[in-house]
Amino acid sequence: MLLRALVSSVLLTQAPNPPATAEPAPQPAADAPVRLDVVPSAPIPEATGLPVLTLEEALAFAEKQSPGLDAARARLRQSRELSNKAWAGYLPSVTANGSYTRYPKELSFSMAGIPDPIVLQNQNQLAGQLTAQQALLVPKLWPAIGNAYLGERVGALTAESTRRETLFAVAQAYLGAASLRESLAVQDQLLEVRRGFERDAQHRFEVGDVERLAVLRATLDRKQAEQEVVRSRNAYATAKSALAALLGRPVDFDVAPPTRTQVAIPADARDAASAEKTALDQRPDAAAARLNVDLARGGRRQVAMEYLPNLFATGNFTATNTGGLTGQATNWNVGLALSWTLFDGGLREANLRESSGKIAEANANQRATEEKIRDEVRKARSELESAEANLATAEERVKLAWESARLAKQSFDAGATTYLQVTDVNATLASAQLSAVAEALNVQLSRLALARAMGLFDPTGNSLATK
Repeated sequence: MLLRALVSSVLLTQAPNPPATAEPAPQPAADAPVRLDVVPSAPIPEATGLPVLTLEEALAFAEKQSPGLDAARARLRQSRELSNKAWAGYLPSVTANGSYTRYPKELSFSMAGIPDPIVLQNQNQLAGQLTAQQALLVPKLWPAIGNAYLGERVGALTAESTRRETLFAVAQAYLGAASLRESLAVQDQLLEVRRGFERDAQHRFEVGDVERLAVLRATLDRKQAEQEVVRSRNAYATAKSALAALLGRPVDFDVAPPTRTQVAIPADARDAASAEKTALDQRPDAAAARLNVDLARGGRRQVAMEYLPNLFATGNFTATNTGGLTGQATNWNVGLALSWTLFDGGLREANLRESSGKIAEANANQRATEEKIRDEVRKARSELESAEANLATAEERVKLAWESARLAKQSFDAGATTYLQVTDVNATLASAQLSAVAEALNVQLSRLALARAMGLFDPTGNSLATK
């Protein structure tokens, strides 16, 4: 019969093969950056006609032109000028001034024995001045220069943290979209099954083999399958749109899930204390928090240095078009200038108290950052353990559903099972497949999250903190 042949074909196409056991991934050193080991999958039919974007290409594209990363690099370039600004206070400064003044008339007088009149004021008076100053002893600049280098280091670590977070978000979005595409393929397959059941039920109803209820049930199942396909297609489109926004490009691509996406977790990830220690040592935000404490202490030293005197070397050169009584149109002088603020109304004392508060704030922020990192590591370890357990259960469900489908096929061939029962078995198998897809995604995302929490997620290795 047509129905029996259809169901047999459906069960054979729907029943998955038991998954092969993957070889264990090599374990890197504890301080080695974790990268994605991407093995491309077999070519996927391009129903939409769009080019396929791999995970490796998405990460490379994000690092090249992600808007968030472009902004981080711009902030990094700004922070690299801090030391130049600090050193500017200790390098020579030269100022040039010029003036032109027109008077109502020229002022001059004559003296006996001097043939030419002496001009005291030209009607068109020109003057120029060149002033130079060199800092010789400016104590507050010493800690300021050190603080500038610390600020540049903090800026680099902050940019690196942004880079890793951006790539992590891209990996999450890509794997989510890939999972939704797999789910869409399962839903499409199930819809074709439902349509076949509906056609066969209608045919058998017309020849009087089944009641009208069977046709209604098959139609309802087909409509529900169509609804799930539309929902899955829209979810996939939404996920691609989110990924495109992270990449800063149009939604002109499809995603191709790799057959194997391994994040090599270091051996100490299974031990809570070792995992937390690795995170505190490797994460750029933890290093930035520690440097912020040093930066706050350097700020207090800078305020304290304001109690000491400052010594400058000065030089001045002037030129005018009026020689005056001396007859010299140019003049110069050099000297030393000492300045010492003895009392400023208590401003320095207030700044010292303020800087002490900033040190306390930086220490508190460091502790908060470290506790947040420890919490993220603990959560990531727990979520990975749960995801692995859920995946094992989902894979077992697929095996059981596959076996149920095989037994249902045998029973149907023997005439002991109705096609409605076969439909339910097939739906259970499809549900198990969708669950396995979702749980496989959760395992991948949990591994990525643990690598990120431990500061080892660096899929490209192009760190901004070392440039």
